[in-house]
Amino acid sequence: MTGSILLMHAIILFQISAGLPAIPLSSADRNSNLSPHGPMEVACEKCHTSSAWKPIRTKPDFDHGKTGYPLRGLHAVVSCEECHVHPVFANVGRNCQDCHADIHRRRNGAQCDLCHRVGGWQVSLKDINAHQDRFPLIGAHAVTDCYSCHRAGAVGQFNRQGLSTECESCHLRAFQRTTSPNHQALGYSTDCQECHTNMDSWRIVASMSGKKRR
Repeated sequence: MTGSILLMHAIILFQISAGLPAIPLSSADRNSNLSPHGPMEVACEKCHTSSAWKPIRTKPDFDHGKTGYPLRGLHAVVSCEECHVHPVFANVGRNCQDCHADIHRRRNGAQCDLCHRVGGWQVSLKDINAHQDRFPLIGAHAVTDCYSCHRAGAVGQFNRQGLSTECESCHLRAFQRTTSPNHQALGYSTDCQECHTNMDSWRIVASMSGKKRR
């Protein structure tokens, strides 16, 4: 006896126990009228087994790409129930924020894929498309790890509008420790760009005459 026949018999027994007429149903009728998942043209046994409704198959025989939302990256290894919390499968969000909490509190917008990819939450500079606003990543900044600036515990850690763009907000300690020449003793400005006009390296320095701190 095939799985589909067993499932049909289970439906008929349910109808009898509920006092409903035990009318044999075609596969299409079962899916459209009795399925808790709403109208869909997928046979029950593609996901369920003949022993019980739950748990469903470890690997359902279902092509998610045909739904218009192909499962890529980490989405491909998430259990069905983590996204489809409602039994009607069509009743599910397609936007990042429909499933994922926004630790940025919407200050970076709702388009997560500007920085993140489906392979994981960790980001790299080559994946960031929206950093060329308040602080374009030029020179050495373009190869710096995100977390060198967006440190845990920092105010507005992942909020592009929350971190200072002033040189000293990141480089003050280096400024204070520099002894050749001694920047503090000579009263140099903490605006590094006044001398370090080229951001490729600290060693490339413009003339420092007249660069004293005001």
